[in-house]
Amino acid sequence: MSDPLAPERWERALVTGASSGIGLAMAELLAERGTDLVVVARDGARLERLAARLSPGAEVEVLVADLGDRDQLATAVERLGSAVSPIDLLVNNAGFGFSGDFIGLDPDGETAVVDVNIVALHRLAHAAGTAMSARGRGGILNVSSIAGYGPAPRAATYAATKAFVTSFSEALYSELGPQGVTVSCLCPGLTRTEFQQRSGSSTDRTPGFLWQSAEAVARAGLDGLDRGRAVVVPGTHNKILSTGLRLAPIRLIDQVRRRFR
Repeated sequence: MSDPLAPERWERALVTGASSGIGLAMAELLAERGTDLVVVARDGARLERLAARLSPGAEVEVLVADLGDRDQLATAVERLGSAVSPIDLLVNNAGFGFSGDFIGLDPDGETAVVDVNIVALHRLAHAAGTAMSARGRGGILNVSSIAGYGPAPRAATYAATKAFVTSFSEALYSELGPQGVTVSCLCPGLTRTEFQQRSGSSTDRTPGFLWQSAEAVARAGLDGLDRGRAVVVPGTHNKILSTGLRLAPIRLIDQVRRRFR
């Protein structure tokens, strides 16, 4: 008799942003569970090293693409729609953001955040949802953030993109579920990845207990997807924070954020 709590046996997963952080942890955990992979990121050298490390335990296909570029995004969209070695799990993890006052940030950089965090995720989810619903089975795991639960001064664009991801995922959960496609949204808090360094965020004054490892977050996301949860917020402290962000007035949120800059 099968174990109802056992991890879902996904045959092949496409993981974006797989070269580091949560995406890398997702790829490693899926490979451990016997899932073949299509790993997507801009850094081809990192992806090749990952593929070499995970093989021969898993078949790993490397797809080098900048998802902010529409032509390169199209290659990932095409791969999701392919009937050859079909993909039954999409992990929409790629994303980034910048820290700073909105009018002081490069507008082209902010537009690039929207292109990757929203446009690419949207197009990939459409391609995956179309192919999976036709087969009557599949999974889509979109990586959002608790930052999307409220306004985020000095990270306005990033938080707004994550608000889109969460709302979009919840709608797809209802639309695609009856067609055999499970959609789940992972909303982590502070996670030890390269994100903070790349975004220019200062974390010197952030209490250590607020942080989680990329592996813990990835495991929570995959387990939540397996259990059919629409939204997964890993960690008790993040559940409390996400509730506070939904309910607190903007002035209070701003005061708290200023204390930890």
